Amino acid sequence: MSLTSPAFEDRIIAVHGQTGQKWLTSLPELQEKLVQRWSLSDIQPIQDLSYNYLAFASIPEYGSVVLKLGVPHQELETEIRALQEFNGNGIVRLLKADSSQGALLLERILPGDNLLSIQDDHESTRIAARLMAKIWKPAPSKFVFPSAGDLCQGFQGYLENNPDNGPLPANLINDAANLAKELLSTSKNQLLLHCDLHHMNILLGENENWVAIDPKGVVGEAAFEVGALMLNPVPNLVHWPDLEEVQEQRLTILAEELRVEQERLAAWSFVWAVLSAVWSLGDGQDWNYRINVAEVLRELI
Repeated sequence: MSLTSPAFEDRIIAVHGQTGQKWLTSLPELQEKLVQRWSLSDIQPIQDLSYNYLAFASIPEYGSVVLKLGVPHQELETEIRALQEFNGNGIVRLLKADSSQGALLLERILPGDNLLSIQDDHESTRIAARLMAKIWKPAPSKFVFPSAGDLCQGFQGYLENNPDNGPLPANLINDAANLAKELLSTSKNQLLLHCDLHHMNILLGENENWVAIDPKGVVGEAAFEVGALMLNPVPNLVHWPDLEEVQEQRLTILAEELRVEQERLAAWSFVWAVLSAVWSLGDGQDWNYRINVAEVLRELI
């Protein structure tokens, strides 16, 4: 019997092709091997999945844990390395891992409410900003993490694949690509960033401490981190009244908390929103949402 839903399986195959299909077929056997290897019990698969299989479990050594399984690939290896580098400082603890199997065993964050549980957007933005500042650390040298510049190569790939103008607005693509070059050329103080730190990836832990999950692990300047937050919550953000004012207030709070120039935060947020549209297009997903947010952010630079 399948451990996952047809929608999840379709996403895995769309991204990983035949490799993903083989992984899905082997998933029940893989889970059973890890249950034995890591002495897991009380397995409770999580139904709402994105691109990785998740299950709650118990283990004598740590109590409640989360088993995370994905198709072995570089991004998952980078996540493992990032978790090791962050070492539980404001971020979920990695208890065990096997990158060759695409397997991670993580502490379970309880009660686990995400940042959307905070109704006041000003408060949630401050919480996110303070967590960013807590987890960042100087870029390590013992493992080569992808960089902000690497991610911005997405613009070049899009332009090469669409020499006669593709589906995305050409003016936004060109503005974001040129701005990214300028920002990268003036970037300083390279840090190891989470790089996907939005509301759904910030959970409430013990003693009312907020904890980040699912780091991408990217090296860049501090201002590069805020783009994911500025795009969220997806897909409701674009329907908020006075969206430009909401985004401007967020940027003001982030600049104050992070001690980063507000214009630079706005610039990277705009670049991130357009990049996200490029990635969405490549994944066969709707990109209009990202473009709508990008148009608002461009007015704030």
